[in-house]
Amino acid sequence: MTKTLNQNSDVRWIAVRSKPSQERVAVDNIKVQGYEAYCPQIKRKISHARKVHTVLRPLFPSYIFVRLDAKKQQWTPLLSTKGVSSVVRFGDRLGFLPNQIVERLKASDQQGTLNKTASPQLEAGETVTITDGPFKDFMAKVDKASEKDRVWLLLQLMGQPLRVQQDVWSVTR
Repeated sequence: MTKTLNQNSDVRWIAVRSKPSQERVAVDNIKVQGYEAYCPQIKRKISHARKVHTVLRPLFPSYIFVRLDAKKQQWTPLLSTKGVSSVVRFGDRLGFLPNQIVERLKASDQQGTLNKTASPQLEAGETVTITDGPFKDFMAKVDKASEKDRVWLLLQLMGQPLRVQQDVWSVTR
């Protein structure tokens, strides 16, 4: 296993796996060591205690990207970095990423297009609880997800199926 990169390009991005929910800790500690680190994040709406909050979450949970300069940096110190679980490798070869993928993610992040809020992904047949509106606390089955953060639900009312449309943020799994 080699400690430095033997590639045509001296500066390349690799994937690093963080410990669960420690992406920020890993990024901060990797940067202290002189590496460039990037963890793309996306806004997500979460429902807690019947309130909806917008939070930033990693786009790729438990993964961050680290840029290495083969002439100046070794990758092995990353293994003992607080918050890091492992470096993505295939046998003894590092899991390199095409530079343009990470650069595009960073450009999207800077333009704000990466931080658009992601809707919960609901599947047809999934059982959900309605958390708001006239059918609050009713259980329903997802009929289909539609555009614009809306979802069609089937609920039983007086022994008959009723198809209703709800805001996707007003249901929870």
